[in-house]
Amino acid sequence: MALAGTVIFGALLVAVDGVLSLVLDLDVVSEPDAGPLIGPLMAVVALAVVFFAILIAMRPTAKRAKLPIAAAIVGAIFVYLLGPISGAVLYFIAREQLAAGALFLAKYLSSPFVLASVALAFVVILVLPPLSRVGTRAHS
Repeated sequence: MALAGTVIFGALLVAVDGVLSLVLDLDVVSEPDAGPLIGPLMAVVALAVVFFAILIAMRPTAKRAKLPIAAAIVGAIFVYLLGPISGAVLYFIAREQLAAGALFLAKYLSSPFVLASVALAFVVILVLPPLSRVGTRAHS
């Protein structure tokens, strides 16, 4: 289920970023000297966070909440922080200027693309684990 949730998150992320890009007339990563890897790296980091957050939300415990609210909040926070930080580190490495990396980070912490990925991560992490339990109860 964690892999399926991650695939769903990735598909939603690509779709929402595409629509936002068209509607706002913005590039996901607008720096012309950023190179082609920063945007995909940020997406891969978000995908990894969602995968592990869903795994954590689905682990068997004696007292499991109906909705994994804590896992969804923590996962969304990590998507919000780690995606832009990974992009800023790669941009810093490419430009070899610490200030450029810091400015990149500051800019993308308020990017509509990053904020959309946070919202999507929250919803997917919140909804997928309870949905997986519904399917297993029906066969019991």
